[in-house]
Amino acid sequence: MNTIAYRLTTPTQPASRGISTVLRLALGVVWLVAGLLKVNDPDGMLRSVRAFRILPEALVQPVAYGVPFLEIALGVLLIVGLAVRVTALLSALMFAAYITAIVSAAARGLRIDCGCFSSGGDLTADAPTHYTSELVRDSLLLAAAALLAWRPGGYLAVDRILDKPVNDRSRSDTDGLEF
Repeated sequence: MNTIAYRLTTPTQPASRGISTVLRLALGVVWLVAGLLKVNDPDGMLRSVRAFRILPEALVQPVAYGVPFLEIALGVLLIVGLAVRVTALLSALMFAAYITAIVSAAARGLRIDCGCFSSGGDLTADAPTHYTSELVRDSLLLAAAALLAWRPGGYLAVDRILDKPVNDRSRSDTDGLEF
């Protein structure tokens, strides 16, 4: 007997589960790479966060030091498939915040590198901004995170083991790739 929550959150079609798995792994890799590229460059992160000129100076350092670790944690959780819906929702919120910050910087005429996959900061007068491509990329990632939050059930996820009703755990799935 499946619970209602289990049936609502678990795609029943193999294609839907496959898409969910691909989205989860892709977002996980994006977060992991972004966080790992930033974690060893705290000065670059400070420059990047400060360049947006949004946060009060007292919050710049905690945010700059914390974001790479949050991104790494989101990546790991998505890759192993643990707390997928919550992690996808947090991902969507992060992407929405990044989009808002980039739009804000562009609207205020700031010339910055967002620091999404590198150390960012202010650009020189002759260096081009990449706001459009950054907004398109982050919007697509936001859409992927929202889709994953809506349909988090996929293959090879720890959640698939933990979310199954107790009486269903003893039965093996017909597909050997499922957990």
